[in-house]
Amino acid sequence: MSAAKGAFASSLRERLAPGRGRPALPVERALEEVRVEHGVDFSRARARAGFSRGHLIDVVVALPGGVSDRREHEAAQDLLTAMLGEGRAGDWLGELSLEPAPRGGLLKVLDARAPSENFFPVEELPAAFDRAIAGLQAGLPEQPFWALGGEQLWTMLEASAERADDYPAQDDLLLASTYLPEMLKCFLSGSPFSSSRFSRHGELFAYLKAESPEQDPRLLLSTRRVLEDALDAALVSERAGRVVGSGLGIRYAYIDFALADVERAIDVVATVGRRVGLPERSWILFCDSELEREWAPVHPNAAAPPAPR
Repeated sequence: MSAAKGAFASSLRERLAPGRGRPALPVERALEEVRVEHGVDFSRARARAGFSRGHLIDVVVALPGGVSDRREHEAAQDLLTAMLGEGRAGDWLGELSLEPAPRGGLLKVLDARAPSENFFPVEELPAAFDRAIAGLQAGLPEQPFWALGGEQLWTMLEASAERADDYPAQDDLLLASTYLPEMLKCFLSGSPFSSSRFSRHGELFAYLKAESPEQDPRLLLSTRRVLEDALDAALVSERAGRVVGSGLGIRYAYIDFALADVERAIDVVATVGRRVGLPERSWILFCDSELEREWAPVHPNAAAPPAPR
């Protein structure tokens, strides 16, 4: 493995570090910054949070006297980013919604818009995220995927795609099989993607994209299965990763991975790919939104893959 490959793998890890970007601010400072910059006071706001598709955490903020306009939405987004830190907000924050709440006063008023018991003071959001993330990660596999034994439960997914000159990501996908359906659905939908939401061992989710020659679909499927088995065996033997899914598209075939050792895994996938005769237009790409423009070639000096979405 070359120094260039090692530097490439390290740069990917750095760009996905949870502490990347501006760190979280103390709540009072975050509230003050937003108050000064946007003229919106969230000190009496309340919030609720819950998981949505792809393990993202959606947040609803009830703002006393709010009107839910663009200025307030921008202010709320900046507030959550400041309270959580840029890295954690980028990895975990899903849809952010605002709803008006009564201004309050000396008398309590019954109001249909009043926050329910599911709401809590907005300053408790960082702790709520901590608890939610810890709970989710406790339910993820206790071992890296390469170390999991036994048969996994695979799910078949169908998709639709229109014919085009070329296809970014997996946009030509028609049929997929995976034992991580929530992960794959999140990626295919174009939602913000972070590998940290699907592995507690620092694995990165990636995929092999290879142009398929025009031939019988049954032969394509058989060839892909042979390649899957070869890649899975090689990755597991190196403790570098695992095949977690695969797919067929209009123009390309795909194999999805959970990579534990990115540097070693890239070398393994490229070596096996060249050995079995993958075409020149074959690449290793990454699922994380932060890495959508990154790729590694199977063949040296290969042309770049189709541009990102």
